[in-house]
Formats: sequence, structure tokens, C-alpha cells
Amino acid sequence: MASLKLRASTHYIHFYSGGRQRRVNTDTDCLQIAKEKLRQFESARHCGDD
Repeated sequence: MASLKLRASTHYIHFYSGGRQRRVNTDTDCLQIAKEKLRQFESARHCGDD
């Protein structure tokens, strides 16, 4: 399960992979766009499309 974190006006997707913390930049400061990117990210990870 991933979550969104706000750092310096940019949203990041925060998740664990292989026991380590990872962050992926969403390249947006808009929360709604970041939420959509989070849904797409989780869907891709669920289907195995890392």
C-alpha cells in the first residue's frame, strides 16, 4: 500500500519495496492529480507492471 507525502510543494508517492522505503515524484503540486497518479501506481504494482 502506498501513500502520498507533500514535500516542498511537490507530492511524492511513498511505499516500501524489498523492505526499504521508496519515494516516487509525481511531478505535480495538485493533490487531485497526485491522487490519480497514486491510483495508477498502485494498480500497476498490483498487476506487476513495476
